Amino acid sequence: MLLIFYVGSYGVFVNKSNYKYGLLITQLLLLASIVVIAQNWAANGDWIRKAVDLSGGTQITFSFAGNLDAALEEKIAAEYGARPRVFRNAGSSTISLAASQNLDTASIKEFLEANGISVLGEPSVQTIGPALGSSFWRQAQLSIIFGLVLMGISVYTIYRSPVPSLAIILSAVSNMLETVAVMNIFRMEMSLGGVAALLMMIGYSVDTNVVLTTRLLKKEFGSEDFDKTLKSSVITGLTMTAASVAALAAIIIFSPASVLTQIASVLIVGLVFDIPNTWLQNSAILRWHLRA
Repeated sequence: MLLIFYVGSYGVFVNKSNYKYGLLITQLLLLASIVVIAQNWAANGDWIRKAVDLSGGTQITFSFAGNLDAALEEKIAAEYGARPRVFRNAGSSTISLAASQNLDTASIKEFLEANGISVLGEPSVQTIGPALGSSFWRQAQLSIIFGLVLMGISVYTIYRSPVPSLAIILSAVSNMLETVAVMNIFRMEMSLGGVAALLMMIGYSVDTNVVLTTRLLKKEFGSEDFDKTLKSSVITGLTMTAASVAALAAIIIFSPASVLTQIASVLIVGLVFDIPNTWLQNSAILRWHLRA
């Protein structure tokens, strides 16, 4: 996928003639993400769906053996008013139910076993009060805001130039908003693990953008030198991204912990969006800034 992006988009959207089209694509993508988030706000009163640890309620997690198909998931949702979330990997499978009201662990276990699901071991039960969940959510949002602010200050301190600094900040914000939009589309819930992933995404965003920006700001470029340096940066950056995606995919496949699985899933989505936001959007802004 990364190779296809490099071969296909570099010649079409990153060169001097067409770089503005690449910038247009990323801005349309950002606008679409904002619309999705706004729709979720209008429907649910918040910018993303929250898990139990950020909204309050009870969450029960079972390890199981057997086949949990879509029809059974619908039966569970109708019976208990809680849509199950299933995590499968190379080691084990788990099913998690979360609801604002108390859930009867014994009743759920009996229901699963009556429908051909063999529950393994004892379930994990997590209960969070609404006030505590709301407090966690406020702190999580503040941590994301402070993370972005401190990142912006650090970037400006390094480059001492508003345009490159704002380009990096825009890329980081775009990655986060577009990732949140995808989570809303697929009805993924934000947990404390998801918040950690968004904070880590700030670092990943800065990582590739610093590679690009530092190389292009080293000296004044003619268009030929700019394109040569940009090509080299693209290869380096995509190699870094591919290595990160491979490591995160290994977590999803082999880790039995749902928290790690969510962190890895959110980060992979963010890294996919970081590719156009860095190599189409930021490179276009820097080309305009350097008049290359």
